[in-house]
Amino acid sequence: MSDKNRADELLKDAYKKYYSDVYRFALSYLTKDRESVDDIVQDTFIVLFNKYREGEEVTYIKAFLFKTAYNFIRKKFRELQRDSQNVSIDEITEIPSQSEDIDERLSFEEYSRQISEALSVRDAELFRLRYIEKYSLEEIAKMLDTSVGTVGTRVYRLRKRLIKILSEVLDIKP
Repeated sequence: MSDKNRADELLKDAYKKYYSDVYRFALSYLTKDRESVDDIVQDTFIVLFNKYREGEEVTYIKAFLFKTAYNFIRKKFRELQRDSQNVSIDEITEIPSQSEDIDERLSFEEYSRQISEALSVRDAELFRLRYIEKYSLEEIAKMLDTSVGTVGTRVYRLRKRLIKILSEVLDIKP
């Protein structure tokens, strides 16, 4: 029997025995996100299949599957946490002021001006090129006569400063 056929048979056997257990395990953590549960279970069995294809023996299959699924669940939680903490400059079109009066809300242009004023001249220029005029990193690198890597690093650092500025203005924790 070839390695692939053997791996297929072992996977089918494990799938029949443990699919529902792994699915319930993942569902117990991600109760409202069945699509992610399906992805995690599928990825878990893919890891097992790859182990079998490489010729590795998995002694405690159920424990291996649970541990693998748990690692994927933790990864998903980290992604969700990171997504909930990030404030994307691209998504902001209107920012509420401290007052609840709708007439006192800032437009994106006014808000962009205030952000630019809070940045250094160099960072304000990068902010304008990247987020206002929406140039790519390559285009900015050509304009500033520098490498794409340098521009990427500067944009990354700028984003960190923007998150700090936005969190102070919006009164949220970064």
